[in-house]
Amino acid sequence: MAVFISTTYFGDLSNVKVVLEELENLGIKNVEIGSNHAPINIEDLVLRHDTNYICHNYFPPPEEEFVLNIASEGTAVREKSVSFIKNTISICQKLGIKFYTVHPGFFADAISPHRNGSKSRNFDFVFKPISLNREKILKRTINIIRDIYTFSIDKGVQILIENQGSKTAKSFTLFDSPEELDLLKKEVGENLKFNFNLAHATLAGFGLDNEEVFSHFWQNSPFFEVSEIQDNLDSHLPLRPNVGMIASLIKKFSGSFAKKNIILEYRNIKSKELIKSYQFVQSLLKS
Repeated sequence: MAVFISTTYFGDLSNVKVVLEELENLGIKNVEIGSNHAPINIEDLVLRHDTNYICHNYFPPPEEEFVLNIASEGTAVREKSVSFIKNTISICQKLGIKFYTVHPGFFADAISPHRNGSKSRNFDFVFKPISLNREKILKRTINIIRDIYTFSIDKGVQILIENQGSKTAKSFTLFDSPEELDLLKKEVGENLKFNFNLAHATLAGFGLDNEEVFSHFWQNSPFFEVSEIQDNLDSHLPLRPNVGMIASLIKKFSGSFAKKNIILEYRNIKSKELIKSYQFVQSLLKS
């Protein structure tokens, strides 16, 4: 299969057109259009015919920024989020993009969009305190995802649900366990697929080193989102030789990963570091 590079590596509020141009100059032919860019007029976005594109969650960002949350207890945020996702599905159809990753929402609303300006590499949102019924939120969100899934099929676009998981915000993530992901797939339908985030699953304690657990999610995930963990943080660091839990996981199951699409979702790194990691991951998949 293919190794994709997410445009998120370039930095928060970057111009996606500049990022796509750099990736073209670097010879990258498989690109994920990521979620951390400045607003753009979608009519100005020109995609190359010789490149495969997929789309991720919060794109294209609106002029008035907000945190996408289809699981929000607030009706206005929830409806705005669903409308945003359906609009992006329609944009994907227009641009010929076949896959669109959707985040399944949070157990509470974020206080504000998170920008990482420090060296901590903590990209998690900060959330409002909550006192809600998790089972009720899950049930309503499953119904919303079912509606989005049906809409996407009618548009000829495959949505991919990304599993969540965090140690710094674990009280606020949904669909962050094998049980909740299995329930989602059972309720929405067997054709629902995942863009399985290895860092999220590791932080949530899935135990992916266990071959049976790994195989269970491998078979339902045409794409795997990949970045390295630092301490207890979803740090979006590049994979490098001889360090990191995620690199070790890919090495252990390299034959299986080679049959899937891998997305390198790094944040705020230089292109030289990006290409070194890209080449390293490709070498792992051939080992």
